[in-house]
Amino acid sequence: MVELLAYAADCRVHGQIELAEARLSDQLNGTLELLVLDARIEDLADGHVVATPELTVSRDELCAVVASGPRGDAARRLHTITTRVEVEVGPYWIVGWVHSMPTSGPLGAFLRQVAWVPLTEATVKYRYGAADVRDKVTTLLVNRHLMCSFRAVEEAGLELPWEAPREPKAAAPGAGGSTSTQPEGARPGGDQADPPTPSKPTA
Repeated sequence: MVELLAYAADCRVHGQIELAEARLSDQLNGTLELLVLDARIEDLADGHVVATPELTVSRDELCAVVASGPRGDAARRLHTITTRVEVEVGPYWIVGWVHSMPTSGPLGAFLRQVAWVPLTEATVKYRYGAADVRDKVTTLLVNRHLMCSFRAVEEAGLELPWEAPREPKAAAPGAGGSTSTQPEGARPGGDQADPPTPSKPTA
């Protein structure tokens, strides 16, 4: 059993799933539904939580899933380069590092994925009630089929889609980050030095 934290269109889903594949990403790519045990559904609008012993959720209902459990065979990992990317999926604005082969670039990494694109050192930003929240996770699996936009950027523009957009800069490789969750006030990012904001993505 592994812990599950998933982001859906109007809620977050917590619980446990039985891991039948080597990695959670393999299981997500290989099945259309997940059986979540001891599930808790947390409404993004008001924080209301509904608990149920079992919940069957369609893969297409999930915008992103926090990776947990085994990471796979380290001996089979290939050398990759990292590129900072911004992704809009459902109500979430995500910034993280995508890993790609040196000859393919970030778009190649995106196109090679079956359904879920892994991002490392990711920040998920979204509205929770009247507040804005940033969740920082080590590895996040993003549903490729629900993405509204996927772009490489030099600096992470974390303004929400309903805030005034500005054009992001060109891509540059790098790395870094940690895991935490940080609720914020209604006007996020006020303590940062004027970060660039992405142009409004098109569905």
